[in-house]
Formats: sequence, structure tokens, C-alpha cells
Amino acid sequence: MSSLGRRQAATIAASLLLLSLPHLQAADHGANPAAKFFEERVRPVLANRCFQCHGPEKQKDGLRLDSLKSMLKGGESGPAIKPGKPEESLLIRAIRHSEQLQMPPKTKLPAREIADLTAWIKMGAPWPDAKLGVRADSDPQQPLFTPEEKSFWAFQPPAKPPLPTVKHVAWIKSPIDEFILAALEQKGLQPAPPAEKRVLIRRATFDLTGLPPTPEEIDAFLRDESPEAFASMIDRLLASPHYGERWGRHWLDVARYADSNGMDENLAYGNAWRYRDYVAAAFNKDKPYDQFIREQLAGDLLLAVDDAERNEHLIATGLLSLGPKMLAEDDSVKMEMDIVDEQVDTVGRTFMGLTLGCARCHDHKYDPIRIADYYALAGIFKSTKTMDHFRVVARWHERPIGPKADVERRQAQEEAIAEIKTALDRLSKLADKPEVETRVKRLREELAALEKSLPVLSEAMAVEEGRIANIRIHLRGNHLTLGPEVARQFPRIIAGLNQRPIDPKRSGRQELADWLTRPDHPLTSRVMVNRIWKWHFGEGLVRSPDNFGKLGERPANQPFLDWLAGQFVKSGWSIKAMHRLIMLSSTYQMGTAYDERSATVDPENRLHWRMNRRRLDAEEIRDAILAVSGSLDRGIGGSLFQGANRAYVPGYPNSIYDRYDFNRRSIYLPVLRSALYDVFQAFDFPDPSVPSGERASTTVAPQALFMLNSKLMHEQTRKMAERLLREPVDDVGRVRLVYEKAYGGLPTTKETARSLHFVRRSEETLETEKMAAREVRLRSWQSLCRAVLAANEFISVE
Repeated sequence: MSSLGRRQAATIAASLLLLSLPHLQAADHGANPAAKFFEERVRPVLANRCFQCHGPEKQKDGLRLDSLKSMLKGGESGPAIKPGKPEESLLIRAIRHSEQLQMPPKTKLPAREIADLTAWIKMGAPWPDAKLGVRADSDPQQPLFTPEEKSFWAFQPPAKPPLPTVKHVAWIKSPIDEFILAALEQKGLQPAPPAEKRVLIRRATFDLTGLPPTPEEIDAFLRDESPEAFASMIDRLLASPHYGERWGRHWLDVARYADSNGMDENLAYGNAWRYRDYVAAAFNKDKPYDQFIREQLAGDLLLAVDDAERNEHLIATGLLSLGPKMLAEDDSVKMEMDIVDEQVDTVGRTFMGLTLGCARCHDHKYDPIRIADYYALAGIFKSTKTMDHFRVVARWHERPIGPKADVERRQAQEEAIAEIKTALDRLSKLADKPEVETRVKRLREELAALEKSLPVLSEAMAVEEGRIANIRIHLRGNHLTLGPEVARQFPRIIAGLNQRPIDPKRSGRQELADWLTRPDHPLTSRVMVNRIWKWHFGEGLVRSPDNFGKLGERPANQPFLDWLAGQFVKSGWSIKAMHRLIMLSSTYQMGTAYDERSATVDPENRLHWRMNRRRLDAEEIRDAILAVSGSLDRGIGGSLFQGANRAYVPGYPNSIYDRYDFNRRSIYLPVLRSALYDVFQAFDFPDPSVPSGERASTTVAPQALFMLNSKLMHEQTRKMAERLLREPVDDVGRVRLVYEKAYGGLPTTKETARSLHFVRRSEETLETEKMAAREVRLRSWQSLCRAVLAANEFISVE
């Protein structure tokens, strides 16, 4: 035998030995050939051939074949299988039709399927789910969760740690600094020197508004020498309507906001903008975060003091409607469950930092989230009306907003219209008779009058209570293969095993929101303060902001994270209070100076020995370009999308849409799931189909090319140059203005000289092209503006 043949024989022998181990039940199917064999070759046979008579709904002769435990228990004739012994297994004898018991009774299984089942039992009957929670649920003698699962840090309520003791107390401005400095001193490190005032105002202004500070704002801050100068500036920025636009955009990443459906039928979400404006307004009003959650999950169920608040609550539930939907799915039940799955996954990642969607087909492979927990939550959203119907092309639900009296009158007329249409349909089946024709004529007249007088109201993507019902576990996520029914409730690893039942007349959304916003909930406050910290510092204390589970990262400083979470709740869930707490600390006001020793000990800056330099987000870059050119339209709210609600996106299916030539802030530009604006794509805008608490920050050649050659840069640098040339200053003053607008700082003497030399050389070159002197001067200054804005300093914040 050749060496290659020997190696192949050895590999096959090792594989057979591995497959023969009866205890082999690992969840990682890719690394476990026995589990892979079961999923691909055995489970489909059992589901398609056996479950109809021996599954969860029917157990002929008392035999179930949908779990390993049931097979081992068997039915009236005894155990169905003996792992490792196919010849002694009743199941194999039956499918071979070798004796009186023959299954299936009418048609023998194909030889391939008989061989697969025989091989599977010979392997030891490995069943990947057998060690997971489904078995524990069915066996009260076994604990549902292991001690290790129950003790995992993220499932414990935040502790109330004391403030640590530090040596260099002079550095302390805030309790935050005590936690940060204690961790640094433990490693023998020290914080970086404080940032200069020009750096601070640019950092804070971009952080809170997403816009650069104006020269006038910089000058006012520099002249204010009071100890409260920075605090006053923070208050001014938090009071700006542009604060809600910036921080609302952060939330829209997590809420997977878009103005189109994407997927198979790319239809326009013509009313999605109402949710976007609700979010921006909520941040501007400093709506308590717990109330913010309640409104988005159950706003339609909350009491409202007036029509405006009622409409606001309805619009907030758009969170549950905004996701992508497969609207042309022929299987309506699958379509509905896919939409429910998307809602469960969004709620899990957004509010709890848990990947709940991973438990749709089986118990979560890493976190103690059982498949029963998933379907308990799924029942809440299946009991919620998100869609008007699931027929192709399916239609998402929208609700009228406006004065309550008009809404009620419209609903009454719609009900009357539906009744008349039903009556007309019934009458159309009767034989032609004079009295029938008269009746039909009168009904058609009434119908026309009602439709004509129907109040015209605005609408919002929103949900409401649907048909309330628990649902059954879908084995392997398949709605055609159902397991036991589970009561609607919350993940048991957090909420416990003895939960109060949800009212059978309610979906459970309000109860879910109330549970999430309990002060002692271990995840809600932690997840949000971690995001707030990340959006200020570039990295969270937990560096996997959407995953606090086992595969996520552990907090770099858990006592500090817990303390922040406690302060958040104590402040009344105020996000603006968290901004003040963070930004008034010495930690936030540090510079970005590099220290070799600190970098050696803590190369990723997890201990925060300096401030991280960050690149601006896509929207900040575009808005900053418009701002420094003087073109930015600072209007608030409204829609810019050029397309009718529920219509195909222009250019579908190629999704060619190029209406982005507005001077409004980037938050108001349409977000189309099928074709993002190229500026957004160039600078790492997140996938709007999934919750994204973290954006990538790449450095690639197309970004530099955009900053030099794009249409936006060409147009806006020309406008910037035009404004510069109208300023009543000399050329040295113009260079100073360019730098201060773009970088928030002043040019050095050398930079001023180089800039003026650049302009003169450009003028000399252009003069040879015989263009007007005014155009020569304008283009030369435009070139300088382009060079300054194309520099890394413009798109970065210190």
C-alpha cells in the first residue's frame, strides 16, 4: 500500500473510531462528524417519515421518535433503539420489513435511508440536542441551568461597589476618575496630560452634535476662563436640537432603521421617518430611557394625556415594524415566524445584548437560552399585529395618527365600509331579482359616500395587539414540525423559573417592557451605559456592545460598569445626566498623547490611560463638509425620500436611487437597504438590516479618493472658497479661517507660509489657461480648501 493509501486508511479508521463513541453529543456540528451526519442524514428521515404517526401530535402504540429519550423509552413493544446495536434495535427491524412489524406499513423506506438509520444507531445514536435544555425541561429531576451558567457575570444584578482608593487625588474631578485611576495605579501607569481647550471644544461638539464648532464658538470658549467654562459648554450643546440628531442617529443604528424594506420586494417605508424623528426628539427631551423602552415595545398600550402623546406612543412602536421582511414568501406561516424571529432578535440585541435569535432552532449553543425561552418570547410577538396580512405581496400594518375623534370616526367608517363590501359580496351570489338590484344599488351609493367622506389622516408604521395565543416549539425552527406549547414569558436564566403568568388577554409586550426596565435587571442598564461610554470613547467597557453573552467580551472593569449602571438608574435613567457625568471627568478631558510604557502594558488602551483618537462617522464627515462650506441646512425633521409609501423603490430591482443632493443633515437622507448612499458606504455605515451597536472604522483607498475627487467635495470646496473670498480679511486671515473651520485650531507660521505658497503656485498654473482672473483666484483657494479638508486631521477627532 502506498504512503498516501496508508494515510487515507488511518484517517478513515480514526473517523470510524470517533463515530463509534456513544457519548459523542457536542453541539458544534462543523467539528463533530457524528452530529453532522445526524442533522443531514437522520433527522430529516425521522421528521419526514416518522413524526406523522410517532411525533408530538400523535403517538401510535405509545411510541414517539422525536427525541432520544423517547426512542430509548419506546412504546408498547419496548425501546425503539439500542445505541451501538442496530441488529437488536426494534426500529431497524421494523424499517427493514423483516418481521411482522413493518414500518412504514405501506411502503418500505429507500435502501439509502435504511442504511443511514442503521449507521446512526451503530455510531451510538448521537443526538446533538440530547444534552441541551429541551431534555432538561422534560426531566424535572435535572436542573435547567448549571451553576456555571447561573453565576455568569451578565446574569447577576449590577453590584454597588464602593469608590476605590487612589494615590493621586489631585487628578480626581469625578467618581469616574477614581475607578479609572485605581486601575491605572494598580498597573503602575498614569493618565495622559489634559487636552488643550481647542481640542476639548472640538471633541465635545462633535460628540454631542456631530458637527464642528464654529470659530465664534471656539473664541467664546477660549475667552471664558471660569472653572465652569467646560460645564457651561456641555449644557449649551445638550440644549441644542442638533444633539438629538447626533445621538438619535446612534440609536437608529441599533434600531436597524431604514426607509425601504429591502429583501425580495423592495418597497418604500414611506412613513418610517416618523420613527426617526421620534427618536431624535426623545433624546432632545431627555426622555428617561426606561420610558423610551416602554414606548417602543408597548406604546399603543400606554395611557396618554392628549392626542400628541398618543400619536407619539404609536409612532414609537415602529421599532417593531422597521425590520426587513420577505414579503413574497409563499408560505405565510413561515413569513410570519420569520418576522417574529427578527423582532425577537432585535429586542434581544438592542435592550439586553443577547443573541436570542440563535435559539430559534435549538437551545443556544453558548448561552443558557433554551429553545423554550425563545418560543416563550416569540409568542409575545406572534400575539402582536405587525402585518395586515401575509398574502403575497404581504402588507405591513400602519395606524392613523391625528386627533382622537378623527381617528375614531375613520375607524368606524372603515368598519362600515367592510360590512357593506361583505354584504355586496353576499348579494352578488343571489339570483337576479328586482329587490336585490335595488338593495345593491343603495349599498353601492352608501359605500361611495362613506369612502368619499373618509377622514384623511397621516399614518405611522406601528403595531397593536393581535390574536393572543401561546405557540408551540418549532423543532429545528420548522413550523411544520411542532413540539410542546410554551407559555409566554421571559428568559428563565434572568427572570427565574416561577414567573407570574402573562394575562391571557394581552400579548405581553407591556409586561416585557416593565420587566426590562426593572432597576435590578442585570442587562438593560449595563448595555445602555456601555453604549454611551463607547459612543464617547470609541470602545465600550464591554467591547462587544451587542453581545454580553459567553462569546462576548468580558468588561475591562466590571465594578466600574456596575457603578455606572447604578448611577444611570439612580439619575432616573437620564442619558443627558450620563453625558455630564462622563464629560466632566478628567478621564474624558485627557489628551491623546502616546506613552511608550503605557502602550507596552496596555496596548489596546483598555484601562483608559489616554483618550482614543477616532475617525468621524460617515454622517459627521458629510455634515462637517457642508458646515464648513456654509451650505448646511439646519432644518429639523421631515422626509426627503422621493417615493410613495409602499411603492417599489425607484429603479427596482436594480435599486438605482440617486436623490441625495440635499443640504440637510445626513440623518435625514434616505436609507435604502438595497443601495446605500455611496458616501455612507465609503465610510463604514452599518448594515441597516440588523441591530448595530458598533461600526467598523476602516482606512481604505476609496476614502481618500472621495475626499479628493467626489462631486460633493468639488461643489462644497468651491462654495467654501467663495465665502472665504468675501471675508473682509487678508490672505493670511483667510488661511487662518480655513484651518479654524476645518480643524478647530490655528495654522503655525510654517503652515501659513506653505498655504500661501500653494495658492500662488496654483494661480500661476491656472493663469496659463487663459481664464478670468476671478476664476483663477477662486479655483486656487478652492484647491487649498480641498487639500485641507482631504487631510486626516479633518476627519479625525483628538
